[in-house]
Amino acid sequence: VEVVPRVYYPACCFSVGPALLPATCFLPHRMPPGHPTPVRVLLRGLELIQVLNRHGSLTTASLSQKLRLARTTVNRCLATLEASGFVERLPSRKYALTLKACLLSHGFDAATERIEPVRAALHASAAKVQWPMSLMRLQFPQMFIEDSTDRESGFAVEYFERGMLVPVLTTASGRALLAFSGARVRELLIDHLWPNRPEETHASWADRASLDRELATTRERGYARSTRPLRLTEQGSIAVPIMADGEPVAALAVRFALSAVSFEDARKRLLPALQDIALGKVA
Repeated sequence: VEVVPRVYYPACCFSVGPALLPATCFLPHRMPPGHPTPVRVLLRGLELIQVLNRHGSLTTASLSQKLRLARTTVNRCLATLEASGFVERLPSRKYALTLKACLLSHGFDAATERIEPVRAALHASAAKVQWPMSLMRLQFPQMFIEDSTDRESGFAVEYFERGMLVPVLTTASGRALLAFSGARVRELLIDHLWPNRPEETHASWADRASLDRELATTRERGYARSTRPLRLTEQGSIAVPIMADGEPVAALAVRFALSAVSFEDARKRLLPALQDIALGKVA
């Protein structure tokens, strides 16, 4: 007896002819024998997210038309996604994806594969670089330290250990990630970070425009920098993004005492090593 696999057609495919199908419905979802039946309402929600991602903010009527779904169904999906923080209703009465939804695809699929050779090169290069280096990823609303060479460096004044969280705006790694993110993600991140920015950043950026200018300068020169006071000196940091598919999935930074290494010295001596390590090469 031949077993015919079950075929699930997205909700927007019902009661319409093939010529009227939207872009999201070219192919049915074929389920292998014995596989559980798909949750139709979940698939509708995912299709709605795809449409908002492709077209930007839309009204309920536009979503209903593009998805070929009744407006009441679209309203229920939107209410669920809004309650869970994935969409928001704008003053224009349109709906848009939130930062939480955008970060679902912000390089995380490629991140682990991309970061592992960087991690290996980081430790292999520790003796040559000497100054402590750290590998960080965004764990919104902070930066998560994935790895560091602090224990391998004789110059670490304080240890940045794996699992620690540090601010985005005050660190070179956080600034590198912001600067090299796509414009939409960058604006969403800053929208959330700016109202609660650390007090020490107020002197650096009087307004959003000054932060935007610094991030633009960071993109032009190819790396970010930051300064923070220590007990006996100031600590400088420079950081480069680790890119995958055009988006930063992490950042790599080196910290140094400004009394021993100026930013210009760091650009000449330390930046080339960071750039090699970010590509998975031993410096």
